[in-house]
Amino acid sequence: MACVALLCFAAGGLAAANHPAAPLLALAAFYTLSLLAAWRPGLWLFAVPAGLPFLNFAPWTGWLMVDEFDLLLMAVLAGAYGRMAMAPAPREAAAARLDIGSWLPAAVLLAGAVALCRGFSAADAQAISWYQAYNQPLNSPRVFKSLLWAGLCVPLLRDTLRHAPHATTPRIAGGMAAGLACVVLAVLWERLAFPGLLDFTSRYRITALFWEMHVGGAAIDAYLALALPFVVWALRSARGPWGWLAAALLAVLATYACLTTFSRGVYLAVGAPLVLLGGLLWMQARGLDARQVSYRFWARLRPRTRRAQAGWLLSAALLLEVIGVLHGGSYMADRIAATDRDFGSRLAHWQRGLSLLEAPGEWLLGRGLGRLPALYAETFLEGELPGEVNLRQDSTAGGQEHRYVTVRGPRSDADLSGLFALTQRVSIAPGERFRAHLHVRLAKPADVYVQVCERHLLYNGGCQTAYARLVPGDGRWQDVALFMRGRPLRGGPWYAPRPVVFAVSVLDPAASVDIDRVSLLAQGDENRLQNADFAEGLAHWFPSAQSYFLPWHIDNLYLELLIERGWLGLALTLTLIACALWRLVLGVARGHTLAPYIAASLSGVMVVGLVSSVMDVPRVAFLFFWLAFFALQLREPRFEARPDLKRGMARDAARAPSPP
Repeated sequence: MACVALLCFAAGGLAAANHPAAPLLALAAFYTLSLLAAWRPGLWLFAVPAGLPFLNFAPWTGWLMVDEFDLLLMAVLAGAYGRMAMAPAPREAAAARLDIGSWLPAAVLLAGAVALCRGFSAADAQAISWYQAYNQPLNSPRVFKSLLWAGLCVPLLRDTLRHAPHATTPRIAGGMAAGLACVVLAVLWERLAFPGLLDFTSRYRITALFWEMHVGGAAIDAYLALALPFVVWALRSARGPWGWLAAALLAVLATYACLTTFSRGVYLAVGAPLVLLGGLLWMQARGLDARQVSYRFWARLRPRTRRAQAGWLLSAALLLEVIGVLHGGSYMADRIAATDRDFGSRLAHWQRGLSLLEAPGEWLLGRGLGRLPALYAETFLEGELPGEVNLRQDSTAGGQEHRYVTVRGPRSDADLSGLFALTQRVSIAPGERFRAHLHVRLAKPADVYVQVCERHLLYNGGCQTAYARLVPGDGRWQDVALFMRGRPLRGGPWYAPRPVVFAVSVLDPAASVDIDRVSLLAQGDENRLQNADFAEGLAHWFPSAQSYFLPWHIDNLYLELLIERGWLGLALTLTLIACALWRLVLGVARGHTLAPYIAASLSGVMVVGLVSSVMDVPRVAFLFFWLAFFALQLREPRFEARPDLKRGMARDAARAPSPP
């Protein structure tokens, strides 16, 4: 316990001290949260799910591998483990930990650690820095950290359930509802600022505060599937009319957020689990045992005669035959692909991803965590990156380090030109016109494209742009001035201001430009850009893609697990979810107040995972594993399973006549 506390305290302090935007504030917040976690041991159950949706400031910091949510988790772990180390658990409690709630999370964590080692060792060796991309070595720890944090939370969950079980439900469910409220408020602002609240025809996909979607993905889809069931908890547990009205408003806005994702996967992943949630709540309210109901249902459907049993076997064989024919690249699959191009392209994407697994060891253990983007881009011409940014440094004659960035265009496909840029958030005054100055070096002619756009993450509003054809200068650095054209930016209405982003791209395939200094100027001489000479690395700079996201995601949770973690990781993860759902629906936790909501959440993610990746978004993956691990710790508390019956029994006892 003490070792974990010290490691988290040291690692969190180091990360906070290197915060690109506000290191002193980050350090103060980290130490304060550590003390709070030690002083109020149950507070973290609310703070973690409530802070998850907004504790990531990557567009302002430039951090991709670490974020502010990691600082929160390390503070919680440092404080809570420190408190537990000073008050060790009794022997009987330690012995009780040797159950499925301990060894199954440990097995999943161990399999993830094996995949981490395989991924990190397979990446090209290079200097480790705070600013690396998804095709570089630190992407393996980035993907692994969600599982690591969730695994380290298991002893804290057990400790909380042992000492304060009655407070667990309102803290976790309240934190989930508060986090969802942050997301829907961000969605409302985003829709008001860009397409409009009631504009349902524009091709605009919401991202809220999930900056991981700067290269596409389904972060908000998976989060909504996890969080929406807790709106039902908020409605059922509301006290008084005002509380119910607030919960009802959250339900309306959360539904609006789901609808404006315009994602068929979200509609199914939210709708189906809500049906499951309704059924489980209905059985709980009537005192029905889900296990007995399922046994009775199976007793009626169970084939009793040999002919009926043979019919079941025939149905299973026919289903397997259909799956085999469709999966084998047959003419029928081609026919389906011809009628639905989206499914056809997705199916081809999946098949290319599976072809990355060749050797038996790769099928068993996977290619390594975080390796999918790099492997896919290197292996398939159809999956090349639309661009890339690398931080480099040279030594000057005086022995000082000279830092610069290399911005690349696509490898070969000219259709991907301009779909990747190095960006930075800037502050402007309405009506300004801009000019940019670049200090560049290049080996062959290249086209450079510069923008100042109203942009939240993926879609542009108004823009001012400039284009220049650069020619080599015999290896020398040269200054380039670009005067931007376009309408002045207005910044949006006061109640929904539009953020403004500066972006620079290289358009030519197989071309690259070195940049060691960049300026963005308006009427005066004040540079609007921070870290303009890259002396602080890529602090405040944020790479971003548009319209094309193929190499970064396999768009299927199960294939994602198989490719990076192998059959071992996939089997253990599916076993984890199956055991969690069994415990919540049919097992010892089926009567717990939280059981229906967590079951619906986990089921929703598994449905989203049919068409989306999940593990490459650490915040969402953490919440997924955290809820699954928590489900394995739950048991049915006598005082929490049926609060309505408890109140009724107390009322009946009060009304009963006194014995003579």
